[in-house]
Amino acid sequence: GLIPALTLMQAYSGGAASGYSVLVIIPMVWFGLEATDVELVAGMLVLVACCALPMVLVGAPAYPRSWGHATLLTLIGIAVAGSLRAVTRELAMVAQRFAHEAVVDDLTGLLNRRGWRYNAPRELARAARGGNPITLVALDLDNFKELNDELGHERGDRALRETAERIRATLRAGDVVARLGGDEFVALLTNSTLTGSLTAIDRLRESTPATESFSSGVAVWDRREELSELLRRADLALYAAKDAGGGCTSVAAPQLEPLPAPTDDDDDSEFRERVAAG
Repeated sequence: GLIPALTLMQAYSGGAASGYSVLVIIPMVWFGLEATDVELVAGMLVLVACCALPMVLVGAPAYPRSWGHATLLTLIGIAVAGSLRAVTRELAMVAQRFAHEAVVDDLTGLLNRRGWRYNAPRELARAARGGNPITLVALDLDNFKELNDELGHERGDRALRETAERIRATLRAGDVVARLGGDEFVALLTNSTLTGSLTAIDRLRESTPATESFSSGVAVWDRREELSELLRRADLALYAAKDAGGGCTSVAAPQLEPLPAPTDDDDDSEFRERVAAG
């Protein structure tokens, strides 16, 4: 604000400010203290305009260097810059709101598919650097289509919102949770083992009303596979849980390394030994 700027101006009153006009120092301090880079550029453009316009009109040699003119132009620059700062703040808020809406599901408040694709790979990369375990849970509601058909979409939407609230209440703030569409939810449980994930699912199941149920599939990250492969394995486990009647959890089989192909120089026994040795 202006008070910090004027306070800092006193520090420039000695040799540090020698040769500089007050027209330069005050806006520099003003923007240097509080503004974003965008506001700084805008403010400096205003400053240049305030300095250059009178020089163009009356000629540089005849341009008065009195404190009165300099102070007047400085105040004009600060007023215009203040308006620019307000505008840029409004634009930043609008941009932030649009960015939020682009990655958040408007029904449940969870991440949407785009938000999932942005956040989940970053958590995998962070886990790879830190050596932390990660599990992925795929979950959907049992008999959701029948609920929609019999009681209407409004009741179905309420079930989705309530499920999202229970998931948020059960999992930790650092876990990445998304609704990918329909009644399909996914959660990347950071720094979580298989046992920890199954415990979290049990808590979620206990908080679910008796009139509702869900199926889930869990896959443990093997530290090599891409997010798409991890999600594919969790989905396969989810389908297995639904095939078993629903209302239960299935664990995905571990990711298998591809077998090395035999070469022309290998006989059958040598190839079997290489496969057994990994």
